Amino acid sequence: MLQTIEAIIEPSGTIRLLEEFHVNTPMRAIVTVLDFSVPIKTTLERGSAAAILQLAKDNPLPVQGRRSAAEIDAGIEAERLSWE
Repeated sequence: MLQTIEAIIEPSGTIRLLEEFHVNTPMRAIVTVLDFSVPIKTTLERGSAAAILQLAKDNPLPVQGRRSAAEIDAGIEAERLSWE
């Protein structure tokens, strides 16, 4: 079972889940640490499109990671042409 759960890692190392998650037995987990801090409190409902757009606005891709509309279209076209 793979499931993604939003959490905050405190400076002490404590991991605090931001969503309810219950298990019946001990389970292993893999923690991915994002390379930017996220405001803990938000007025937007977690999981809403507005919250996701705000996150993207507050944490833009670095310049070297951005593609123009033409580059995106070319990539889509290349994928389409690779289909059988």
